[in-house]
Amino acid sequence: MSTSLKLILGLLLIGSLLLAYLAPPPSRQVALRVRGALLVVGLLCYVIAAVALTSGSILAGVLALAIASELVCAAGWLGRGDSPGTDEDDDGGGGGGGGRGPKPPPRDWDWDAFEHAFRRYARDRDRQPV
Repeated sequence: MSTSLKLILGLLLIGSLLLAYLAPPPSRQVALRVRGALLVVGLLCYVIAAVALTSGSILAGVLALAIASELVCAAGWLGRGDSPGTDEDDDGGGGGGGGRGPKPPPRDWDWDAFEHAFRRYARDRDRQPV
């Protein structure tokens, strides 16, 4: 395999990983079935690549590895588009605790003061029954 092809495949993999982890998540949620199918096909391509590489077919193995990596990166990126679930019982009650919280730590990162404020918040907050 030529050096230029190795370089192109390496850059493609690095670019895909960077996009999967650093790019903004998709604007809408993608069905779990689609993400799961991408992941399963990607894992299957890894198995095909392992078989091809052990049988001596380097080019087929490398291409299967590249396809598998792209599919797994795509599944990971699409998985980042999950939005938090909605309140399906339509009671409109929401949830969560009160709006009081510990004050943020000062800019000089006084961790003792932060811990003290957090413990005071944990002790004094409004607790809701389960």
